[in-house]
Amino acid sequence: MYKVVVDYVPTEADNAVVREGIIAFNESILGERDKTFSIFLKNDLAKVFGGIQAFLGTESVYIDVLWVEGNLQKQGYGTKLLDAAEREAIKNGCIFSLVDTWDFQAEEFYLKNGYERIGEIKNYWLGHSKMFLRKNLRQSKSCESKKDLSVSL
Repeated sequence: MYKVVVDYVPTEADNAVVREGIIAFNESILGERDKTFSIFLKNDLAKVFGGIQAFLGTESVYIDVLWVEGNLQKQGYGTKLLDAAEREAIKNGCIFSLVDTWDFQAEEFYLKNGYERIGEIKNYWLGHSKMFLRKNLRQSKSCESKKDLSVSL
């Protein structure tokens, strides 16, 4: 007998079973599983001030999280992080970069970095809309021209 259980404090082990189940199913259809990777913005003491968490597939990279500490925003660090993720994707043969963002977050940032909006869900959460964006990495010149990623904080 099976029962449906709502759990507001699930264990990591229980969540891992569900996540691994869908990943294994996807792998059985696609023949591969995404690789996770992270890129960090750190100071000289190795303290994290921002970063990206992403999933790398054969054809695309999905930027799951991009965050920069508030007082460091609008100084080019987000673009440096995004460029690093895109270069990593290109090195691994990816054609596209995909991301989603809220209307109150970073749509303009992604548009300025060569992404195009490919979809929107209006009034998704508390009256806010969720945007979906994609960038063709084969047409991007920003990845080739921006080589210096060194950061001093």
